[in-house]
Amino acid sequence: MMDLRELASVIVIVVVLQGSLTLLLFVLQGSTPGVGFWSVGISLLLVIVVSGSIALILYWVVHRYATERAIRTAMMAMSEDEQKILRIIMREGKIRQDDLRRRVDFSKSKVSALINNLVEKNAVKKTQYRRTNHLEPTEQFRR
Repeated sequence: MMDLRELASVIVIVVVLQGSLTLLLFVLQGSTPGVGFWSVGISLLLVIVVSGSIALILYWVVHRYATERAIRTAMMAMSEDEQKILRIIMREGKIRQDDLRRRVDFSKSKVSALINNLVEKNAVKKTQYRRTNHLEPTEQFRR
């Protein structure tokens, strides 16, 4: 998966290549009536803006699709109870374990075991908060 830094480097490479090709064609073409340096520069800028916008939109779509697919694939390997708990945690963003237990109506030990399974699968991050835990989805499971 491409991160934002790699995307920026690809856009820079595209800009440099487009600029070089435009400059080369402008120099080879010589002087043509009505075609000046500024008109070529403006057209190059327009091409860069359009291609950069397309690249950003494609990055956003691919990133969103890949995230959704990774979540669906990971959830296929989970039990129904784990999926139920993970969906609630993902929807809430951050929830206390005792509030979660009341919401799903499972015993404390069952919720604790399911949470530990989700922590082992790197789906949930658990941090102690007084006599309970704060639960939140890991970066991979945030929407």
